[in-house]
Amino acid sequence: MKLVAGGFAHIESYAMVVAAMLSIAIAGSPSDNGVNAVDRPRDSPIINGHTHAFVDVHQPLYAAVGRFTGSMACTAAIVAHPRIITTAGHCIAQKTQSSRPRHFSFQPGYQTGADLGLFEATVWTIGASQKVERQSAHDAANDWAILVLEHAPIDVRPFLLSHDSSDVLSSFERRMILPSYSRDAAGEQILTVDSACAVRERVWGVLVHDCKASPGSSGAPLLVRDQQWYAVVGIHSGSIWAADEGGRVAKLIGNSAIGSWAFDDALQELERRLESGEDVYRDAARIY
Repeated sequence: MKLVAGGFAHIESYAMVVAAMLSIAIAGSPSDNGVNAVDRPRDSPIINGHTHAFVDVHQPLYAAVGRFTGSMACTAAIVAHPRIITTAGHCIAQKTQSSRPRHFSFQPGYQTGADLGLFEATVWTIGASQKVERQSAHDAANDWAILVLEHAPIDVRPFLLSHDSSDVLSSFERRMILPSYSRDAAGEQILTVDSACAVRERVWGVLVHDCKASPGSSGAPLLVRDQQWYAVVGIHSGSIWAADEGGRVAKLIGNSAIGSWAFDDALQELERRLESGEDVYRDAARIY
């Protein structure tokens, strides 16, 4: 078996396939992940064969997650500062220069037409350019983007950023949560969550996890309890598949997330500049 990524180049006879537009869920057994009772999902309906839990987007935990609109509909989260959001790099990618999105928007707490506001965003930095057809394993392992909001949402608490190693994260059995706007849940109109999933291993620089996800989940924050709040351990980016010697996709290995260490420095630099009062939104808009 080889690990392959749809359209990605093979590296040393192996390649990681991150199917950016297609994330197929892996079932996991539920367990207590330390979520406060007030934050627990309301129910767990079965959607297209997968268990998703609907949540109250006005709860503090889920208000910091929102629908992101760029080159496609994705998920994003407020991290470290009220004006900073993270998402997957391919959510802002374009096939050609002329097709580049002119505007990016973020709606925290979006749910079937209601939200906590619509905020314009501009790109601060990206991990690596994301090509639609072929790219290296290095680029796939840097499928992240940091954007700055023109204005800060009111009364939304940013997530922390985890500094745990991949080995430590792998020990947090069934304690990860992944809130996202999965397309199989009312067409990306409702925030759902897998509240008991795990990081299995690290392969070619990305975390392999078993959280439930589908198209629309790209950019979603992979979260873990951090004392009295939650920290982002990674950004969901896609799926990893195995292929036989003939190149035929044969098995889903797991979903992939870009570890927080990949964008830690860039995020802290943006946070520092925002705290110092710099007009980073205008500066970033000129660059991108």
